[in-house]
Amino acid sequence: MTGFYSRAAMRQAREEREARELAGPPAQLALADIPVDSPADDALLTVWDGQRWVAYDTWLARAPIVRDEYAPAQATSKHDDAKCVVGDCNGKRVWLVRDSDRWLMFAGSRGPGGRRRDFASPFLEHAIRTAELWYGAAATGWCPDLSAEVARG
Repeated sequence: MTGFYSRAAMRQAREEREARELAGPPAQLALADIPVDSPADDALLTVWDGQRWVAYDTWLARAPIVRDEYAPAQATSKHDDAKCVVGDCNGKRVWLVRDSDRWLMFAGSRGPGGRRRDFASPFLEHAIRTAELWYGAAATGWCPDLSAEVARG
């Protein structure tokens, strides 16, 4: 699976967006399009689910619920003020380095050859999640790299 910041993923997302734009707005379903003798639950408030009239409470309970693992309270990282964060992911050293308003990823080496050119993120938490997706969880967690901050000033 490629990350969203890869060229191929961005090209695919652009093609999907253009296809949606060409298709036009989704077809609107009018009340006249629903058969008069469609099945219905015995309730005061009902919702059309495409096949039958369902009681609102039942429909609400069945509606998919999405929960973000990283709640807004956890979104602020304790390392947001650091210039460089490092972690050991499955034996590979990964650095996340702040470059003005974005975080860059280096894997294996902090040199130019170690930089992941297909990744940059404005958020440290996103950079950490991406690094762990690509390289595995950091064995000892993510820590500020103080040697890099001293070297860069």
